Amino acid sequence: MLSHIEGVIFDLDGTLVDSQLDFAAIRRETGFAEDTDLLAQLESLSCETERSRAEAIIHRHEMQGARIARWMPGAQQLIERLQRAGMPTGIVTRNSRVATHHTLSALSIESIDLITREDAPPKPNPEGLLSLAHKWAIAVDKLIYVGDYLFDLQAAANAGMVSVLYARPEFADDADIVIDHFDQLADLLAVDARME
Repeated sequence: MLSHIEGVIFDLDGTLVDSQLDFAAIRRETGFAEDTDLLAQLESLSCETERSRAEAIIHRHEMQGARIARWMPGAQQLIERLQRAGMPTGIVTRNSRVATHHTLSALSIESIDLITREDAPPKPNPEGLLSLAHKWAIAVDKLIYVGDYLFDLQAAANAGMVSVLYARPEFADDADIVIDHFDQLADLLAVDARME
């Protein structure tokens, strides 16, 4: 049980929403190596022309993903239940602010705290998670971070938060909790009891 948890932070792509981002295609188009961290590689580019070109490619893919983004099964219902229960909820994403706002607007995700890559160093750096903990004035050990990728789990660990892995069993060894549907997380958090 996670009855001691007072706030929930989510990753966006692959967790709350399916935006069908094809990272392999982005790497091919930018010319980045197959196993590279896109944002770290982008940051390392010293040539302004190369950097601008890569940024434009990433932006195009992110905006396309934002246009077609759909809720993951049960995600919308969980967010709504958490908000009705009065639990602080937030999103920390490696996406750009403009693409993220487009996704949130299209899916009517409102009243949620948001940290994008323009607001804090990208995960696995924990700064984005810690900034929400500070804003909410909640101790890190009373927060969970829910994501679908290794960087999410590492960011949670680096922040001292409980990590919840969604639907990616290949990273299970690095997670504190593994779920394959958001109903499971609602049960672990005893959300319905918090609404009484």
